[in-house]
Amino acid sequence: MIDAIIIDDEQAAQLTLMSFLQMHCPTVNVIGTANGVEEGLKLLANKSADVVFLDIKMNDGTGFDLLKRLPQINFNLIFTTAYDEYALKAFKYSAIDYLLKPIDPMELIEAVAKIRQEKNENTSKSVHSMFELYQKNKFDKIAIPSVDEFYFVHINEIVRCEASSNYTLIYLSSGKKIVAPKTLKEFEALLANEGFFRVHQSHLINLDHIQQFMKTKNKIRMVDGSEVEVSRRKKTIFVELINMRKL
Repeated sequence: MIDAIIIDDEQAAQLTLMSFLQMHCPTVNVIGTANGVEEGLKLLANKSADVVFLDIKMNDGTGFDLLKRLPQINFNLIFTTAYDEYALKAFKYSAIDYLLKPIDPMELIEAVAKIRQEKNENTSKSVHSMFELYQKNKFDKIAIPSVDEFYFVHINEIVRCEASSNYTLIYLSSGKKIVAPKTLKEFEALLANEGFFRVHQSHLINLDHIQQFMKTKNKIRMVDGSEVEVSRRKKTIFVELINMRKL
């Protein structure tokens, strides 16, 4: 069983989440609920949970305020929130899970499934990264999960991403390679607005790290010496992009 705590100042939201968990996630056992920051801190001091569902905006403060006052974060964390552009971006870049209100049961099932896979010790690092990104409103780093840890790297260090079944190989400018248990599609969604382009079904590249486009071979040589094929379907858009960037 997965022991869970819900911290939300809306009783209706608490009841809805508990109902969804009972119906769709029978392995989750709600061991306590709290109506705000102060109640949440008392509850967490007395009970040990595997996961905390935490609202952002509450009557006596924010979920961020609560996390900052904890001596340690030794549980999985899932934020439950209404739309906040900068907060959501900080969550995504820090690999912190979240559920948008009103909660979609399918998204809840997916979030709970991840709890079984991820280790609690990663949460503190992710929360620290999230605070840094959110407060500075400068999204220049990304959390990349590997099999047993997270790597926090600057986006401009990523040369290219390559699909490998349900994994993605991340190649950095330092020569390091990270094997991430996420699909290339997930990284494409995250990095599309950061100067990355999917030139092939198997390749997502950083346009700033292109060294040469070999038109006759229909291939790109990256700064790390690797060669990446450009699919026929993507060639026209790619050529337009590099002309715009004057590569």
